[in-house]
Amino acid sequence: MPSLVLIFLALLGLVSADPVVTSDKIKVFLFGAPAFYSEVGVDVRNNTCLSLDNNLIDGRVKSVLVGGHDVWLVQARKDQWYCVLWDNYDCQGTNDQRLFVPGGENNLGTAGWGSRVHGIQCFNPGDDDYGNP
Repeated sequence: MPSLVLIFLALLGLVSADPVVTSDKIKVFLFGAPAFYSEVGVDVRNNTCLSLDNNLIDGRVKSVLVGGHDVWLVQARKDQWYCVLWDNYDCQGTNDQRLFVPGGENNLGTAGWGSRVHGIQCFNPGDDDYGNP
């Protein structure tokens, strides 16, 4: 039975019942402009293309956080997950059609990718600690 503290924190939204990082999936948080209006969290399975087709944030992504809803959670991660953002829905193409996000956070405007994200593909190359911070 979960403790009353965990139940209280879950009700406040401070603890998620769904883990953000596991060995076979990672949650990617996409932020559009304006950020307060457009935010989507998607689960991406290991080495699987997730198309944003029919998603309200498709083509509007301005920044991304991989494996946490805020920068501090992303920086505290101990896993080896990384993601590739694609400017197509099939997650295929050449180097100019993809952007690697190795550290888990990125302002896409600085990379010239302000509205090009249409597909996401994430990879887990190792079996490290998957405990969520």
